[in-house]
Amino acid sequence: MELSGKVIAVLPAKSGVSARTGNNWMTQQYVIEIPGQYPKKMVFEVFGEDRIKQFNILLNAEITVQFDIDASEYNGK
Repeated sequence: MELSGKVIAVLPAKSGVSARTGNNWMTQQYVIEIPGQYPKKMVFEVFGEDRIKQFNILLNAEITVQFDIDASEYNGK
């Protein structure tokens, strides 16, 4: 699936150390607004410091996000 819109929020990056592997990790979330008569907002997340730097997503940028929809059961939800 693919959505195009304007980046309206760049949330603070989060990082830590994996308890399982001991490796460092980093993730960052962004919000885009998809234009239309009734604009919609979508949050997406980029995982990995290398990808965050590679994509260099900036506030107010017009971007296209490609994604797959997937869900897993967790604690009965």
